[in-house]
Amino acid sequence: MLYRTTCHCGAVTIEMQRPIRKLTQCNCSVCRRYGALWAYQQRKAIRVSDEQKALRSYRWGEGTLEFNHCSVCGCITHYDHAERRDDGTDMSAVNMRNIDDPSRIAHLPVRLLDGAGTWRVLKEQAEPNLLM
Repeated sequence: MLYRTTCHCGAVTIEMQRPIRKLTQCNCSVCRRYGALWAYQQRKAIRVSDEQKALRSYRWGEGTLEFNHCSVCGCITHYDHAERRDDGTDMSAVNMRNIDDPSRIAHLPVRLLDGAGTWRVLKEQAEPNLLM
């Protein structure tokens, strides 16, 4: 395991097996409200543990994305595409604001995505103080 995230109460844990090269902060109507900082990996490289069956999901708009949160503490944990590939090669996004050790990703560049308008990257740079 390279990275581990947990919701605030610990009911939901996510482990990511591959290196993260950048993070994304999106300003679309849902991401800006969640305050999420996303890392993307193939779904097959992510392991979600939910032993307490606390995960709940929310779909909005056309329902193509499924945002997951802990029903106990409310933390947004990750999102998946509603239609998943059998081989797990579709991408998932994990909310890295929940990482156990923020210093592990503080050096990564943060991509500011204009999801509210143009779907273009507005800026990309390291933001070490964002997580520390």
